Amino acid sequence: MNNVMAVKTENLIKTFSGIEVIKGCTMNVPKGCIYGLLGANGAGKTTIFKLLMGFLTPTAGKAEVLNMDVISCRNEILKSVGSIIEVPVFYEHLSARENLEIHLSYMNVTGDISSALEMVGLKSTNNQPVSKYSLGMRQRLGIARALIHKPKLLILDEPINGLDPMGIREMRELFI
Repeated sequence: MNNVMAVKTENLIKTFSGIEVIKGCTMNVPKGCIYGLLGANGAGKTTIFKLLMGFLTPTAGKAEVLNMDVISCRNEILKSVGSIIEVPVFYEHLSARENLEIHLSYMNVTGDISSALEMVGLKSTNNQPVSKYSLGMRQRLGIARALIHKPKLLILDEPINGLDPMGIREMRELFI
């Protein structure tokens, strides 16, 4: 049994304007597994993902990703994790390739742009400006951005949003 944790939280709490939206969240996600976080709209799933990525600071409790503290090791976590949280945002006037080049540059990581675009079915559209992309194409580009640097962990918030049934199947197979 693998006891190395990809994600570990202990009594994680997050409040906004005095309202506790995450209440004592404790979870252990073993490395190498697929873990689904389920809940109603507004239950706090996205907030947990943002806490894990270091985009929000916990009010109390502890969170680690790949054995790194989410507060003190945020930049290293960002380099080790691929994520889609909420709706992917891009530079609209730039192509998929240019958006991925910028991403790799500011993350200070390397990745094969052509391979990432091919993996998600966007190879033939990589010179179009993103402003011409459909919702599903934008989601595919977000997935390419999450995967391009071969992360050790994926944190995906509604990754199949906007995809057609064939695209859903393709992306699920890719994630596995």
